[in-house]
Amino acid sequence: FTSLLSGAETMVDVRRKTVDATYYGTSVPATHRPRFAVADLVRLVPPNALPNLWMQPEPRPSTFVILGAGKTAMDVGIWLLASGADPASIHWVVPRDSWLLNRRKTQPGLEFFDDVFGGQAAQMQAFAEAESVADIFARLEAAGVVMRIDPDVQPQMFHYATMSEGEIVQLRRIDNVIRMGRVQAIEPGLLRLDGGDVALPADALIIDCTASAVEARPTVPMFQGTLITPQLVRVPQPAFSAAYVAFVEAHYADDETKNRLCAPVPFPHRMSDYPRTNLVNMMNQFQFTQDEKLSRWVRNSRLDGFAKVAAAIDPADTEKLALLGQLRGHAMGAMANLQRLAAIQ
Repeated sequence: FTSLLSGAETMVDVRRKTVDATYYGTSVPATHRPRFAVADLVRLVPPNALPNLWMQPEPRPSTFVILGAGKTAMDVGIWLLASGADPASIHWVVPRDSWLLNRRKTQPGLEFFDDVFGGQAAQMQAFAEAESVADIFARLEAAGVVMRIDPDVQPQMFHYATMSEGEIVQLRRIDNVIRMGRVQAIEPGLLRLDGGDVALPADALIIDCTASAVEARPTVPMFQGTLITPQLVRVPQPAFSAAYVAFVEAHYADDETKNRLCAPVPFPHRMSDYPRTNLVNMMNQFQFTQDEKLSRWVRNSRLDGFAKVAAAIDPADTEKLALLGQLRGHAMGAMANLQRLAAIQ
């Protein structure tokens, strides 16, 4: 290991196993290198530089340009609007529109039971009955499980970004949305995009939100002898997945058993990946429910927001039990139909 401060190198002997937590290639805006050319005099900043703008010697910019269409870019748009920026001063470069999870459908706790488990039941029914991936999302949108910012644009991406309905209302205030592909280069007063050039004011502040949380890499077995490569066992929950993998490593003896309990869930980089993502997700869910030790750990884990809630239902609460029955009733059909959809993509 090399120290970033002193340059000193330290050799480490691996006594048991190496855990490669770098496999997803996660990058953050503050440290990643843009994949486009940036000319001198272009004012390019990461999102976390925004709160310090008032301390900078440069005058306040007339225009804010958000690069990227992911959750970070959305959060920047919300922050700018909440901080008083005129919506007309914000330009947003959106290479692909995204489907968004409705936060109301993902809240843990019994008080959110109807929304959360009603949304899961609607999702399972969509998996069981949809004719295509587009049909899945049409059904989920109708049920309020997913949303989109622009109702007139068909999203081409779903990376599990979660937003509230109020945040969607705010983001719709940004009218200057540039849908001309990805940025190729930035010059003073000019954006060069896949689909052409866009002129900007000379004092425009460019906010780089193009860092990738998950790079497109193939899944690999998580347990390979002295190497552990943590990946998702439940999408989109990396913290739960890491804890789950650690528990399996500590409590099961052989790699065959561990890999059976920890099938890597492929992240959906394309819309066509979505059926397989959910198919593996459901298979993992089935695996741990069949193992009492693992099932007990999941129920008691504070990183799991739903198993404990489902287990806490009053046996006399027929409405909640009926909702769970709907969810489970579509499970077999969902598995079969997701296999079919995954095969034709």
